[in-house]
Amino acid sequence: MKLEVIKMTTLKMSNEVIERLKKHMTTDSDQLILDFDDGVGAYSKVGVCSLDVSFRFLVVDQESVDDSIFDEALDSPMGKVLIKSYADNYFIDEAPKLDLSKLGLITLKTNTGVIDTNVEILDHPETVAASK
Repeated sequence: MKLEVIKMTTLKMSNEVIERLKKHMTTDSDQLILDFDDGVGAYSKVGVCSLDVSFRFLVVDQESVDDSIFDEALDSPMGKVLIKSYADNYFIDEAPKLDLSKLGLITLKTNTGVIDTNVEILDHPETVAASK
């Protein structure tokens, strides 16, 4: 898989977010994806039809990653996090950070403000899709 890592962009994560993600990353073959849920790709729901922006973490087997869709990566404390290249507009030079809200939800923020107040974590959606 050939990926372009977005230069000088690191996805920062609080220790609480790192611990939560570690509970979902159970094998060496797990790959973390920060999916911009816009209806594109096998794991995406129907795109959001409002001004809301929706991101979610996908924990998938490395072999099942579609690198024609998830074609860029952010550095992070959890290693490379794959993204869709056109979603990098939310991250370049914006100091993206994940933290837990007071309600325990994962929140994605940048220098310009809050992007998503509830970043879900989905474990192995490729297995669920194959079983349908």
